[in-house]
Amino acid sequence: MYGMSEISLPVLRTLRLRSFPRIAGRVLGRFFGRRDGEPDAALLSQAASAIGEHARDHAALFERAERLRAKADRLERAGTPSESANNRAERARMEVAAGLLILRDGFAQSVGERRRAFDREVGRLYPTLEIAGR
Repeated sequence: MYGMSEISLPVLRTLRLRSFPRIAGRVLGRFFGRRDGEPDAALLSQAASAIGEHARDHAALFERAERLRAKADRLERAGTPSESANNRAERARMEVAAGLLILRDGFAQSVGERRRAFDREVGRLYPTLEIAGR
């Protein structure tokens, strides 16, 4: 039989168990479909809350844009397209988009993962709204 001493056992302090969950999460995320180009879930949540707060603060703009777009669509379906209704709807959409662009610049100062997360959440929450730079 071989004799074992305390020196031959691995020291638990050197295993660095604190970093294990991050490494495991990264590996499992890549394995189960999270691609490198997709933003982190925490950033998506932060972006969604920032956009939601902005939408609450500027609810009148969002409602006006939606109402004018619905009116323009309704007139077009009825067979009487109105250029002025389309122009008003487009101006309202541009006002909402301008506000979201300002919010995005404050949310993500540089191009990167935070900006991609913001753009992805805007596309998810408001699919008909196109903001520049997406």
